[in-house]
Amino acid sequence: MSSSRARLVLAANAAIGGGGQGRNLAHMIRGLSESFDLEVFAAASAPDFPVRVVPPSRLGRALQAIPGLRRRRDISVALQDSHFDRVVARRMGPAAIFHGATGQCLESMARARDLGARTVLDVVTLHIDDFGAELERECAVFGIRPPISRRLQETMRAEYRAADLIRVMTDLAARTFLERGFDENRIAVVPPPLMIERFPEPRHDDATFRVCFVGLLEPWKGFHYLIEAFHGLSRSDAELVLWGGSGSRPVSRYLAEHLARDRRIAIRTIGDRDAFLKAAYGGASVVVLPSLSDGIGLAAIEAMASGVPVIVTDRTGAADLVEDGRSGYVVPARDVTALRERLAELAASPSLRRDMGRAAREAAQQLTLDAFRRRYIPRLEALLG
Repeated sequence: MSSSRARLVLAANAAIGGGGQGRNLAHMIRGLSESFDLEVFAAASAPDFPVRVVPPSRLGRALQAIPGLRRRRDISVALQDSHFDRVVARRMGPAAIFHGATGQCLESMARARDLGARTVLDVVTLHIDDFGAELERECAVFGIRPPISRRLQETMRAEYRAADLIRVMTDLAARTFLERGFDENRIAVVPPPLMIERFPEPRHDDATFRVCFVGLLEPWKGFHYLIEAFHGLSRSDAELVLWGGSGSRPVSRYLAEHLARDRRIAIRTIGDRDAFLKAAYGGASVVVLPSLSDGIGLAAIEAMASGVPVIVTDRTGAADLVEDGRSGYVVPARDVTALRERLAELAASPSLRRDMGRAAREAAQQLTLDAFRRRYIPRLEALLG
């Protein structure tokens, strides 16, 4: 790597390419490595890029072995993220820019400033006031604790105040900061880049109308509103496939009950990514993301890249990319009736699905690596100016 380029420390407690945060980290590496000398801290090594691995907290692993505490995800998340933050703060060297993931970098951001760096906070959700409220509301429906404790939410607010620049993925996410008085010059709206060639074209020749949900089967993702809407879709040729896993017993019980009630519903696990892309998006008639609070919803834009129409809520950042009625539909959050009506329209018209799918792929083609760099690199360089 060239010594003439500015050095940037990139830190996120995720495995590169794994899950939403891991895919975001991979996007950052691809997008920034040509312009900066990167030092990357992550939770696991990667085959194609040098990474400084931060192993999990021993205390966190010990608590996971205690039956009574195993289900306290709020404690586990806070312990692991604060451990990651401390290790990065201790190991990082001088840099021009520190770029950390929200909830995981308050201490390392302070250390970076002491070493003379400018600081960037990468926020993949909406503002925590919005996100936290929806977590509490929807988790209460299932009688479970939100995975982000109120103490960790306070840490996130402190990070917001401390960062020189806050990167968000969509205009929706930006508005949740601007509405709270943040200076627009501190907010950078930078959608993620997509490698469009990786995504399969849909077949559109399946006799089954296949509705797909992709993501965590967690209350704030709104999967239960989709299940309720699907129950009311009176078509024997319809199928609902939930791609993901549950992190709590109450959600698992809910799923078991509804799978027994409606044999058209199935759950699939996400394994090998290439095989998953072909099976999930390649076989979908429509992908639905009924989230109550989502910074973008990568599953929706990945589906669009695959030429699949989508239905998203107005509290999902991916709605920025959806032209309602042309490349998909945008419905109010929690509106089961609106969701069921849109599903019925798509089920009744294969030609509508094909037309929407083409428009969706055209929209997703805007999200290139070059577009990401044109939008983001000048904002980072301006920090150094």
